[in-house]
Amino acid sequence: MGRKIPGRIKKDLRARVKKAKKILFFLDYDGTLTPIRKRPELARVKRDVKNLLRTISRKRWAEVFIISGRALRDIKRLVGINSLSYSGNHGIEFEGPRLKYTNPAAKALRGEIQNSFRILKNKFNSKKIIVENKIYTLSIHYRLLAPANVPALKKAFKDATKELSKNKKIKITHGKKVIELRPNISWNKGSIVKYILKKRKIKKSLPIYIGDDITDEDAFRALGKKGISILVARNGRRTAARYKLDSPGAVARFLEFVMREREQ
Repeated sequence: MGRKIPGRIKKDLRARVKKAKKILFFLDYDGTLTPIRKRPELARVKRDVKNLLRTISRKRWAEVFIISGRALRDIKRLVGINSLSYSGNHGIEFEGPRLKYTNPAAKALRGEIQNSFRILKNKFNSKKIIVENKIYTLSIHYRLLAPANVPALKKAFKDATKELSKNKKIKITHGKKVIELRPNISWNKGSIVKYILKKRKIKKSLPIYIGDDITDEDAFRALGKKGISILVARNGRRTAARYKLDSPGAVARFLEFVMREREQ
């Protein structure tokens, strides 16, 4: 698929890939498997990448988990591969062939999130600002907004959420041209990765986490030296990930590399 995998990654990982009894791939979606698009519904995985994921997930030595900030129902629909497992809302929801989970603390705060959605939907009624209701979290996407108008949006958001911010039951986070309201609980992408690893109890497994967003840092830290963490970014930034790939295309090439090394 084009350019080669960085030599350092090949050198460091070749032996670990061959020795592992099972490789667990934890993959973010937007910015990792597909480029980020101006509208969330336009971010689609290419057919060859989808076929690659399907092939890997059917190997006896592999499992594939999609770990996304999107709602579980949406990420399952977008990827559409039954042999994969899926986590939505930054780890709050999870569903796989042998395991299903919804964080109980987040479930208890669903009403708070829905109340926030009604307030913000009325406030930001614009074609260039998308307020996405993900049931347990909500997102405000402003990628369509002209850069000159972003400061005004952030001020309006701050004013609209002044009372909500006093509510200790929710928290506000920022991503790539998105603002999110989430239940104020100690649960994130790293938490669901640790939960899955604990439930699987596979000796000599090798977890590999690949993601591009700030929310993926929790998973990078959760793996530490026990697994392989890879940031997807063109430019450098402070990260807990041990390696870096520069694009979703490079991620696909890396997955092909792992499959080749494993089956040689």
